[in-house]
Amino acid sequence: MTFNNIDILFISIAFPPKKDPECLQTAKYFKYLVKDKHLNIDVVTSHDKALFMSYDSSLNSYAKGYRQIIKIPFFENKYINFLLRKLNRSILNYPDSKFRFAKKYKYVLKKLQNRPNLIYSRSFPLSSTIMAYKLHKSLKVPWILHLSDPWTFGSLQDLGEARKWNLDMEYKCFNSASAITFTSYKTLEKYKEIYPEFSKKMYFFPNVYEDSDINNKYYNFNNKIRVVCTGSLIKANKRDPKYFFEALEKFKNTNPTKIDKFEFIFVGQLDRLSKKEFKYYLKKIPQIKYLGELSYQDAIKLQFEADVLLTIDVLYDSFFFPSKLLDYMVAKRYILAITKKDSCTDRFVKHNLLGDSIEHQNINLIVETLNKIYNNWERKNKDFFVRDNVLKEFSAQFNAKRLIELFKEQVFKNGYKE
Repeated sequence: MTFNNIDILFISIAFPPKKDPECLQTAKYFKYLVKDKHLNIDVVTSHDKALFMSYDSSLNSYAKGYRQIIKIPFFENKYINFLLRKLNRSILNYPDSKFRFAKKYKYVLKKLQNRPNLIYSRSFPLSSTIMAYKLHKSLKVPWILHLSDPWTFGSLQDLGEARKWNLDMEYKCFNSASAITFTSYKTLEKYKEIYPEFSKKMYFFPNVYEDSDINNKYYNFNNKIRVVCTGSLIKANKRDPKYFFEALEKFKNTNPTKIDKFEFIFVGQLDRLSKKEFKYYLKKIPQIKYLGELSYQDAIKLQFEADVLLTIDVLYDSFFFPSKLLDYMVAKRYILAITKKDSCTDRFVKHNLLGDSIEHQNINLIVETLNKIYNNWERKNKDFFVRDNVLKEFSAQFNAKRLIELFKEQVFKNGYKE
């Protein structure tokens, strides 16, 4: 199948150089999409200083290659959002706190210099999907809808009074989209059960890694076992370090000499409740260190220097697939995953022999595993710490090519003519 000069409207609030897990995924796909000489890509995103998406200069190189970019200014304030949630905890779930972005679709229509042949949107935040839906209805062109996480199910989706609105919008969007893509097979299969009528237009497009980020450095044992956890730990979003810290305290009490050979380094965003948790345990366990937020490149460097890469998953959620697992995989280090049994994370780590996966509340097994890590470090067992199993099917370049083929398919179905 061949084509020339296809105009793509790429919609994502999470777009580089903003720093956010979804921004990073968007960046990695976008880098390879713009290399295709047949695609003319116009971008619709938010202003660079979007709330909770800080500017990261190391991502500037990814924000290139588009034909036109429309950055939508809209008001958002964390203090006002806090007060609104105090008044009504569901008020910012229509679909999220960036709802004003989607209301600016007429602004996009005025600014857009070229009518697209196809719309491609990436969520989260879900307001990117609502924007795409409104532009799809106005422009009447095919639309590919990507969801990085489930919309209306899973432990993250406490929609409250807004649940019916979200269910209605999810159905409308799924019904209107020409194709719907998901980051995990588990989410894909669940949505096929919920919407069997849409199953034939559902596809798997995973979170990806950048080929240039693969760690090919020789592994050396350090004076201490460096355990690194990168990524946000937001208790309000049920990503809670509490159980792991409880396990560390038990490990310290039962193995006082062994814990001195560890250092536990945490990097990423914390909320007020997480900060309180860290403050409490930093006093009790001096081996814990919190370095704040780092740039993407600095986080990658820290992962390369680790002996163990730690991920603490969302409590009780089996559908969440953290994109940092791909960063961990290309770092080629042993992964310790604290997650729900049979979750996407659990399946990924165990199936690909990348490390160990343990449920949050299984304090004793976490302690046993820390002992196992110590024993392998003491024996200088390199094969335990180096996991050289980088899966090509999660490569950004490979999946961007698949996505371009899906673009072609949907455009030709719509009767594309040069």
